[in-house]
Amino acid sequence: MEYMFPDYNDGLVNVMASIEHYFGIKNHHNGVKEIDEALKKGKYKNVVLFLFDGFGNKLLEENKLICPFLYKHLVKSVSSNFPSTTMSARTTAESALEPVTHGWLGWDMYFKKYDEVITLTKNVIKGTSTKPDKFHVAKTLLSYEPVVEKINKLSGCYAEKITVYSNHPGESLKKARRRIKRISKSRKKTYVYAYYNEPDHALHKNGTDSMIVKDYLKHINDEFEKLCSSLKNTLIIAIADHGHINVEYINISDYPRLSKMIIGKLAIDDRATSFRVKKGYLKEFPLQLKKVLKDDFIIMSKNDVIEKKLYGSDKENAYFRDGLGDYFAIGISNKAIRYDSSSNNHVSAHSGLTLDEMLVPVIMVSKP
Repeated sequence: MEYMFPDYNDGLVNVMASIEHYFGIKNHHNGVKEIDEALKKGKYKNVVLFLFDGFGNKLLEENKLICPFLYKHLVKSVSSNFPSTTMSARTTAESALEPVTHGWLGWDMYFKKYDEVITLTKNVIKGTSTKPDKFHVAKTLLSYEPVVEKINKLSGCYAEKITVYSNHPGESLKKARRRIKRISKSRKKTYVYAYYNEPDHALHKNGTDSMIVKDYLKHINDEFEKLCSSLKNTLIIAIADHGHINVEYINISDYPRLSKMIIGKLAIDDRATSFRVKKGYLKEFPLQLKKVLKDDFIIMSKNDVIEKKLYGSDKENAYFRDGLGDYFAIGISNKAIRYDSSSNNHVSAHSGLTLDEMLVPVIMVSKP
């Protein structure tokens, strides 16, 4: 399979740089040329950014007949972050920061402060229901200023974040587009960031080829078209945080010689897996790991990940280096990693470097 490393000169952080530049916010990253040109030409009062979780470029290409409106307005594809997962990439879309800076390194992240791997959004020690502290660890220790809040500090501007979860009663794309339309009528220059957890939620359970996923894609296409038709003096942009790939799992527990070398729980994600290794095995571990994973993964040391700037090259978050562990296994085929079969039973997954996961669409609709 073809794979690529993240491009922080033509990726999600650059989409956000275009938006921040348009509102007069300093951001040293270059913007995306096509977005910059559209914003300059249209001089829009409103900018709407919709993020559809997991809706990678490959998925759109393969379902262009189901999603004709989205495909018609596809401008280009850009790079996701490393790893190509929601915690890293969605946070970049909300902060306009590289992951090395915002510090949300993956679904599960090791914190030396607690000597535990913590599932970031759930704020629990991985594999348990135990909270690591009295406060939300990630939101506190890895706090950042969202783009929405930056814009709301500007005179004559208003910004709002809207989230829609398919598994939350009372939330829907229909309600979201009605809310966006109301916001767009404000006299102020407005920015709306909207997030939808599909098709990612359905993809994990059902895989990239399922009819359930295709139904969600059609729903997204139709609701997005209705949103665009309802707005004026607005540039509407749709992106994804990452793509997906159907996977087969490798259980680390099936290899006792390897598993005895590991300290604690696996971290980051199942296609970009971080291992902490006992001191006596630091040299042997990558050799044994290679025997198990063969050519399905790239194996990198912590220093390799830092030197290759997989998480970006900006200022490092205080928790960045400790959160990396000792070694990474990064997926470049259809394999994924879990400790044993009791967890991570996904049909489709992400976080690897394949083009299916790394390339995300940039869709733009101009409403003068």
